Amino acid sequence: MNLKSIVKIAVFSVIGFLLTMGLGFLTGAFGMIPSLYLSSALPTIIVAPVFVIMCKQVAERGTAFLYFLFLGIFYSFMGMWPVIIICIIAGILAEFIIAKKENYLNKNVKIGFAFGAGMFVYSLHAMYFIFIFGVEGLTKQFPTMFTQDYARFLYNFYTPKNISICLVIAIVASIIGAYFGIYIYEKFFSNRKKKSVL
Repeated sequence: MNLKSIVKIAVFSVIGFLLTMGLGFLTGAFGMIPSLYLSSALPTIIVAPVFVIMCKQVAERGTAFLYFLFLGIFYSFMGMWPVIIICIIAGILAEFIIAKKENYLNKNVKIGFAFGAGMFVYSLHAMYFIFIFGVEGLTKQFPTMFTQDYARFLYNFYTPKNISICLVIAIVASIIGAYFGIYIYEKFFSNRKKKSVL
């Protein structure tokens, strides 16, 4: 992979990150509980075309992994360094689903589902945080992002029932996002394979 491809992935990652953050904040307007259910569902659906277009434009192994890695790096700049570990796992899973370079060129379905699977792993990051760090650890590690009350709320929110609801929403959003990303690419960009959208 050359420098031009890496720069292209970085640019698409910035777009994906900004959309993910913006849509996450948008769901916060619905209230704390709906935002925990939906904060990653909307980005999974809306950002999918960005990911599919990027993969088709770069068409090299490692593209999906680098996309998620860049997302994790951006979160690290915000002080949330554990997200990079989650994003690395998401990127590895996405690459595993795409499987080989030829699929970047020919298999839109695999690219779509690679993004959906990666976002499924990413979407549960708040749950990972509270179970790994606990209430006290979360407020000590990330005092500017998690107050004691908010950390306690998260801990109480993630009951088996709510975890199941979050999992179902994440799975449905991942499937919808995969097909939406494929649809947008094939509808508007598939005839411009050899042209850069940047």
